[in-house]
Amino acid sequence: MTKRSETPHEWLPMPKTIDPEGRHAVAVWRAAIGLFEGDRTAAERWLHQEVMGLGGKRPVDVMRADPQQVLDLIGRIEHGVHT
Repeated sequence: MTKRSETPHEWLPMPKTIDPEGRHAVAVWRAAIGLFEGDRTAAERWLHQEVMGLGGKRPVDVMRADPQQVLDLIGRIEHGVHT
């Protein structure tokens, strides 16, 4: 059994057979779920809508080229940093 922590995305298991690019996508997905307190539908909706913090681009599109940029945005949102 996996121990749960304060943020849901930390306790979701990461498949060991995913390629490095896939691992980044999983990390972004987990972070988005954590941002929405476990609400996968809200996370999915957010990932597919244009957001100001990414210059009007969709997180799902940005994460293909630069997943860290999406993770950074999620971190800023979680900490209340307005950019």
